[in-house]
Amino acid sequence: MSGVQNSIITNSNFIVTLNLLVFSFSKVTNITGKLELETFEEGGYNESPRFFRKPKTSFDTLVLEKGMQMSGSENILRIGMPVNAGAVLVMHNGSISKTYAFEYGLITKWETNDLDAMHSDVFVRRVEISHTGLIEI
Repeated sequence: MSGVQNSIITNSNFIVTLNLLVFSFSKVTNITGKLELETFEEGGYNESPRFFRKPKTSFDTLVLEKGMQMSGSENILRIGMPVNAGAVLVMHNGSISKTYAFEYGLITKWETNDLDAMHSDVFVRRVEISHTGLIEI
């Protein structure tokens, strides 16, 4: 991991792994968890309705901005690409302070900067991944 830490782009505090490839991003948004509940009233239990966990009916979306690929030689980010394992590592002083992970996702949006040989801008501007839900490890 030290090789990855030494090559992180300036002002980037987040390392993201997608299908075992490593990326570095400056901004990660929509880190949320959501539980869907179903309520019903039960006879003999009149104080409040009961609630039960419902199966997830919608995906959550993770947004990654201003980054670049750190490992692998080919750019594999494309619309509709499945992500079988994903993690966001929050870095602080060169070590991992928090990790958020998801089991399955799908890239639903990808955009890059304009290609301009006169500038050295960050290559990946924004990636959106719809996923089954984040857990904090």
